[in-house]
Amino acid sequence: MKAPETNEDFIQWYEDCWADRDEVEYPKMFGAIDEGVFTLDQTDAIQAWMESDIAQVEGDPDPNWGPMGVRVAPPSADYPYWTYVTSGLSNPFTIAPGEEFPDDAPSGIGYEMVIHTPEEAKWPVFRLLDMMAYNLVCMRAFAMNHRYPVEGTLDGGDSKLSGFVFVRDPSRPDHFSLPSGKVQLLTLVGVTKNEMAFARSNGMDKLMEKLVAAGSGYITRPDREEVKL
Repeated sequence: MKAPETNEDFIQWYEDCWADRDEVEYPKMFGAIDEGVFTLDQTDAIQAWMESDIAQVEGDPDPNWGPMGVRVAPPSADYPYWTYVTSGLSNPFTIAPGEEFPDDAPSGIGYEMVIHTPEEAKWPVFRLLDMMAYNLVCMRAFAMNHRYPVEGTLDGGDSKLSGFVFVRDPSRPDHFSLPSGKVQLLTLVGVTKNEMAFARSNGMDKLMEKLVAAGSGYITRPDREEVKL
């Protein structure tokens, strides 16, 4: 495949890829998406990671990053929970006008992240924006079966959950394609420190079996108790 050569055509193609994901693919997987977008340029997440010891970007951050953000899908008959999904990591900001790329190439950094919750909340938005900035500024990508501890608790309150595991949600496709390449969907499930250690020692599938049996499954419930390991 080849990206459009002129700047005008490339910008239109870039925006079309973005719209294809947010307006076509996301509604198919999550139901109706709210019009609003929580964007990176509304936070200090990028600047905070730019000032960290593990930042890999020098000078000014890529202006393409600012409009990236998080979209929200409220509960519906088919999806009776809240969904928070990143929008932008799979934008084709990694290629230039006229550049050729393989048919099976990833679009952008190749994935988007999603969190499901039983109730509307702000913490998934803040967590996802922070993790997007971490990916972009520190050039450290996530992948299926990764584990990611956070500072404090997931919701900033009394939750026992202190990190995420990255899994495939069997209730929907784990990837889709855009004109700019392929995109993987990483579902983030909130876990405790002990649950994260259990996954490391026994495998992610074993942990998810226990979470499903306990009733939380792929939906993050910050107020839940730790599962019996």
